[in-house]
Amino acid sequence: MIPIRSTTVFLLCLSMGVLAGLTRADNVVIEVPRFEGGVQVSSGSVPNCCSNHSMSSVNAFQLSMKGCTTMGGYCMGSRNYAYVSFDLSSIAEGATIESVRLVGGRNSPRSAGGSVCVGFMPWGEMGSSMFDACMSGSTTFNWTSASNFSINLNPDQFNGPTRERFAVVRLTQSGEYGSWLRNGKTNAPKLMVTLVVPPCPGDLLGDGKVDAADLGYLIADWGSVESPLDLDGSGMVDSADLGVLLGNWGPCPTSP
Repeated sequence: MIPIRSTTVFLLCLSMGVLAGLTRADNVVIEVPRFEGGVQVSSGSVPNCCSNHSMSSVNAFQLSMKGCTTMGGYCMGSRNYAYVSFDLSSIAEGATIESVRLVGGRNSPRSAGGSVCVGFMPWGEMGSSMFDACMSGSTTFNWTSASNFSINLNPDQFNGPTRERFAVVRLTQSGEYGSWLRNGKTNAPKLMVTLVVPPCPGDLLGDGKVDAADLGYLIADWGSVESPLDLDGSGMVDSADLGVLLGNWGPCPTSP
């Protein structure tokens, strides 16, 4: 039989070890794969050499990105913008998004100026209707010669009231000689979305659920003062803390 004093010390060490888990919100990263991709092209004729025209290369293995070129009033090369859509339905409504990164790769990568913009639509199928999805402005950056890229997107847009089921991302690259956004099944762009997960009061063991094991530790510390198991911060482990634990009974949430 374990002496009472040893048991008390054991429980105190255990509870102090999980103290941080009682109040800290952890993060969960969700990977959102590409839904569809396409290329916005210009007409290829003056004066519309650099104007919107149509969506092409829908769900092709690579999506062209380059600037338009003219010479002597003639169009020498059309402008190509890459569009990629993402289905956000895996993110719970009301979830707090801490950060969003667009990750992917390019074929024939080049150093050049570029831009990215994000819009939201109720559908994600490629079409000319997406040309107006990014009217809120774009963010400029510089492409490097690296094949892979990671671009931070503004999480405020994803937390805003205008967010719909699908996010539409437009990527551009300047210059006559562009590169191609990889868009195959295994190397297409994806969003890495970091969600803020609320703390789970009552999960004393830190195993992702509040159950009888946690209840046992709370009861064993009943009446203690200045205890890390004081869930409501009243200064003592009592019935109020029991109420907090029972109110969170079951699996801890993974999103708000």
